[in-house]
Formats: sequence, structure tokens, C-alpha cells
Amino acid sequence: MSSAPACERSRRGGATGSWGRALRLLTPTTVLACYLLVVLGDTVRVTESGMGCRSWPLCNGHIGLSGAYQALLEQSHRYAAAAVTVLVLVTFVAVRRSAERDLLAYRAAAAGVALIGAQVVLGAVTVFAHNAGWTVALHLAGAWLVLAAVTVTAVRVRRPAQPSGARTLAQGLLPGAAPALVAVTGVFLLSVSGMLVLHEEASGACASWPLCPGSSAPLRLVLLQYAHRMLAFGATVAVVWAAVALWRSAPAHSPRRLAAGGVLALLATTVALGGVVATSGVPPFAQDLHLAMASAFWVGVVVLAVLSGCAPSPVLSVAAPDQLPGAGGLPEQAQNVRVP
Repeated sequence: MSSAPACERSRRGGATGSWGRALRLLTPTTVLACYLLVVLGDTVRVTESGMGCRSWPLCNGHIGLSGAYQALLEQSHRYAAAAVTVLVLVTFVAVRRSAERDLLAYRAAAAGVALIGAQVVLGAVTVFAHNAGWTVALHLAGAWLVLAAVTVTAVRVRRPAQPSGARTLAQGLLPGAAPALVAVTGVFLLSVSGMLVLHEEASGACASWPLCPGSSAPLRLVLLQYAHRMLAFGATVAVVWAAVALWRSAPAHSPRRLAAGGVLALLATTVALGGVVATSGVPPFAQDLHLAMASAFWVGVVVLAVLSGCAPSPVLSVAAPDQLPGAGGLPEQAQNVRVP
């Protein structure tokens, strides 16, 4: 059995071909559709349109778009969810046919199918529970997990296949692997705490940012706000740590450095919007924009974690000295191979 980590498992036979062009287009499309679905779902929440449709799967007895603004918004969200479900299923089928190319891509695609199924059930439960806070929070957490799964698949599909057994686990892990894992965990816990803040109606407990002096809100809500902000600080440190580690381990002008810089930019924007939400009376538009940016940041952190998980290995393997063509070692073409 190969000693290479699962994230670097290549297709059988050691060939170095790339994934099909259609699949390389399908996976980022699925990521974009999932992201837009999360944003639309939050728009439904902040506009209090969740109960615009009081039945499921039909909307107040209608199969199409009809009724008032809130019903139209909620039904649009359901149709978008159906489209995303189809995309996730098609992605899984396409990746499964080439599962031997990359085990991590296959597992992430399979997880996406399981999670989207759970989301469909939870969406129905949310309607039947009349938008109970805990169901809304769980639904959003599930949406972020689906978004993470399809993002992992998309990143792995776009990476070139690696030679079988080219790296051992110890050799393959980059210095940023551990901080990247901490960053993903911290950002997800931060999102869960944010959902609790919304569920407990603690959004307006602190009118100032980052500290909360002189608040007249109940102590429980103030403490919940402080817990959320402390998690935000911890997640920020972890993300900066992971991004810097990836930046330092990547060659100049590589996609890894671009990803690290992009995540830091998204982090700064998300933190700034969090301050605006905390100090502006929590208007619905600011809440929606904050979650949209936070979801984009989440995608960036997942990309960072995948790119930090394993070091890339050259497509050409190094032969023994006596097997090299000519007396000068590797041919000129192989000498010019650069690691992305």
C-alpha cells in the first residue's frame, strides 16, 4: 500500500493526465452556486421571509413563484436549493468515475452529497418548526459544511495528478498544515457562535466594538457577545498564522501565495464589516453583507487549508543517477520543471 497521504493519492498507473475539462468547470460552478445559496438563505432570514411559505415542499399550495414578496423570496431559495442539489449530485458522479485520481476529492464529493441530503431534511424541519432559532442556526451551519465540501473537491480537481507514492506523509505535509487546521476549526466555531448570537437575539447587546462598556443588556447576552468576539480574535490569529506559513513555504507568484494573500484581504474586510454591524444598530442589510463576506472568507480558509495540507511534488520523478539519460543527469526539460 502506498505511503503517500490521501490528499496526494494519484490515479492508478502513475499517469499524470489532468482531470476532464468539464469537471474542472463543473466544480467551481458548484462552489459558486452553493455560495449564492448561502447568501440568499441569509437574505431570507434577515428579511424575516422564512415563513413566507408555510408549507413544504409546495409554497402555500403553489408549485411556482407566487404570492407576496416574502413568499417569492422563500420559494426562490427553495428552487435555488434544488439546483444546488443537482449540481452536488452531478459533481459526485463525475468525481466518482475518476475516484482513483484523488481520494480526497472523492471523499469530499461524497460528503457533499450526504450533507446536502441532511440540509434538505433540515430545511423541511425548519418550516414545520416555524423557523425555530435552533433549526435556523443548524441549517446555516450545514450550509457552510456543504460549501466546505464542494470547495475541497474543486481545489483538488484543479491540482495536477501526482506520481503514486511520490511523497511520504512526513515529507508531504507543509509547515502550514497544523495552523491551517486550527484556522478552519476556529472559523467554523466562530460561525456557530455567531448563530447563537442571532438565536439569542444578542446582536444588539453591545453598541460598541471591540469592547462593550456600560451595556444595559442582560449579562448573559453581553457575555455571549464577548465569547463571540474572543472567538473572532482567536480565529483571526489562527488564519494569519496559517496564511503566513503558506506564503513563506510557497514560491514567488505561485497560486499558494495568491490564496494566502486573498484570505488575509477577506479577513480584514470581514472584521471591518463585523465592527460596522456591531456599531450601527444591526440593520438587516449590514447583517446580510457581513454574512456574505464571512461566507466568502470561509471558502478562502478552506482553500488555504487544502493547499496547506500537502506539499506538491513534481510531475517528473527523479530516477537513479545511473538511469539518467546522458552524462549530465536530468534532461534540460526536466531541469526546468518548477513546483507550483
